[in-house]
Amino acid sequence: MQPCYEKKIILSLFAVSLIATPTAFAQEFVGGLRKVTGSGTIIRDGRQIIAKDGIRIKMGDKLITGANGAIGVIFTDNTRISLGSESEININHYVFQPDQGAFSFLTELVQGTASYISGTIGKLSPKSVKFKTPTAVVGVRGTRFLVKTAPKKQL
Repeated sequence: MQPCYEKKIILSLFAVSLIATPTAFAQEFVGGLRKVTGSGTIIRDGRQIIAKDGIRIKMGDKLITGANGAIGVIFTDNTRISLGSESEININHYVFQPDQGAFSFLTELVQGTASYISGTIGKLSPKSVKFKTPTAVVGVRGTRFLVKTAPKKQL
């Protein structure tokens, strides 16, 4: 290989490493679906994805269950959320970087029912976990809770 080509390859690799920063990967996927039954949908960047076991979720995703649907989610810190039928939840913000002491878990239950079991974020930094509903914000002070909202048409 000629020296000129070696320099181009090295410069190309350097340029790629600058583009692919660790923060770009850090927020990519925040959890995965488990125990999906009935009908369920993920809304991501305006696209609809049929909910199935094993699909990974991202910050900004909206999860929706149908009349016969249920979705379980396990986040990277081992937090677990289960959605009942006719539920809708937004994954607004999620940060799990224990080596930097950075924690955040903010979801919005638009309608329906959700049960929550704390993972590492809720245990190490309970003030970092919040559930918004149409009428209130729930702060986590324990390890488990159930949230239920009225259907959209009744609000």
